Amino acid sequence: MGGEVRVKTLKTLGRGVMGAAAVLTMVTITAGEAYAQAGRERVIEGNRLYDEGRFSEAHQKYLEAMAEAPGSPVIPFNDGNALYQDADYARAMEAYERAIETGDPAFASDAWYNLGNALFRAQQLEESLEAFKQSLRLDPSDPDAKHNLERVLEQMQQQEQQQEQGGEDEQDQQPQEGQDGDQNPNEDQGDQQDQEQDSEDERDQGQDPSEG
Repeated sequence: MGGEVRVKTLKTLGRGVMGAAAVLTMVTITAGEAYAQAGRERVIEGNRLYDEGRFSEAHQKYLEAMAEAPGSPVIPFNDGNALYQDADYARAMEAYERAIETGDPAFASDAWYNLGNALFRAQQLEESLEAFKQSLRLDPSDPDAKHNLERVLEQMQQQEQQQEQGGEDEQDQQPQEGQDGDQNPNEDQGDQQDQEQDSEDERDQGQDPSEG
């Protein structure tokens, strides 16, 4: 059967962070994809290296493929996955954005989804939230996008609570600092009185009674 086969592979990306295994979508290319024929062999090689966990080498193959087929959405999409697995989230974002910019609706939802994952890893939570929302607009039935969107919201709420707690701690410390500060003027007044007394003693000593 001709056409493109899109394979969802489960990649464990830290269950403690996302709350569940995140899903990255890898795309394979068949002989029927005319737009990708130029880079087909290199994409196949890149996919093989990716499956072996050799993500840096896979990235290089995808770069070679993109040079031959710059208009393909498949290649930057898979390149983004390789960069993501190599923890190079900034460049993974750029790759997913290139896939989105091709305007191919077959890749848009998954590209937004994977972009949301990369943004989450980079702790760009607001941008991650918007990416998952966009993914859901294009595919409202995607349970993984729904789950990750909720996880981002939870993370944002936790950060807000931590910031509020930090502000309360600072306010609790202010009265103590004020008490310390109140003591300093008294000390300064005491020093000033001592200095004035010393000046009077010096003036008394400087007067000679016999001269009067």
